[in-house]
Amino acid sequence: MARYDRQQRIPQGVALDRDWQQLRVLLVGCGGVGTVLAQSLVRSGVGSLMVVDGDRIRESDLHRQLLYLDEDAKQGRPKADAARAALCRIGGRTLVDALPQMLTPKNAEALFCSHDVVLDATDNIQARSLIDLTAMRTGVGWIHSGAIADRWVAASFLPPGTPCYHCWVAEDPVPGSIGTCETDGVLQISCLAAASAVIRLLTAQMLSTPGDTPRQMTRTIIRGNVEQGESCVELVADPGCTRCGDVATQSTALDQDQRVYLRKLCGIGSVETWLNLDFDEIEIRLGQLQDPGQLHRGATAIRRQDRGGALICYRDGRALVTGDHASDLEEARGLLERWLGADSLCRLP
Repeated sequence: MARYDRQQRIPQGVALDRDWQQLRVLLVGCGGVGTVLAQSLVRSGVGSLMVVDGDRIRESDLHRQLLYLDEDAKQGRPKADAARAALCRIGGRTLVDALPQMLTPKNAEALFCSHDVVLDATDNIQARSLIDLTAMRTGVGWIHSGAIADRWVAASFLPPGTPCYHCWVAEDPVPGSIGTCETDGVLQISCLAAASAVIRLLTAQMLSTPGDTPRQMTRTIIRGNVEQGESCVELVADPGCTRCGDVATQSTALDQDQRVYLRKLCGIGSVETWLNLDFDEIEIRLGQLQDPGQLHRGATAIRRQDRGGALICYRDGRALVTGDHASDLEEARGLLERWLGADSLCRLP
């Protein structure tokens, strides 16, 4: 389509645009950062976008929440409904839906499982903690964002696993240690910069390909402020983290040169590993199984689901085995070798 011609013309642009059109995004929070994200995603033609927000529009929102009008604030319209109406007026190929509710433990898992990626544009630790936990339980990754005063931050936990959000932010931070828009204010530029950083992380993830060896257990965090600009820092895994810390790392091969990486995440019991295969080869091998289970290829991961749990394989080579399939490291390795072949597993250096 001519509408998306310019993003298709970049190197790898045609393939990226194809994957972008298939991407199903769940956006949690549609305020200062969320409205910018939503508009950017729709204008660039993401496949589908679900906006989840239980708040209503107030006059103090209008200087930075770019989808809303003065009349929306006077009527106190639900943000999700007003956002959907504004996004639909943009047109294009994106399917837009909205849920005027907060994300809760009751609805989170079902919402996650019907999307490829979750974008966090919330404003509180509790919501982000729920997003992080649900991501690890379902295998659906997420990208965090935040803006306050003249500062912004974004961090990708896509794919989910380790390090997790609580390797970085305490589950119970000291009261008053983290400010809010009400206490510290927020500039529009901070919201724009945070949204831009999220799109950068998401695009980089979709362009990623498997490596030959497991990557270091780090995450890249983009943070910045108006005066000093933007920088990237590395978040390193916390072995003692109650969500993703070590339970065991086991080598099951007899030959020292044939060890593979298998790691169990303590908070949820899933097994983490790394694969050498690209997306196409993973889909082919899983599709050739006598019982392929429920097989779905999304824009960020390929998921095989059955009664025993799931195998989720991500674009950058990481994979998670969940449920009963992950109860034992030996069993998890055996399943991986039967489903994908022994050559699929990355060897430890």
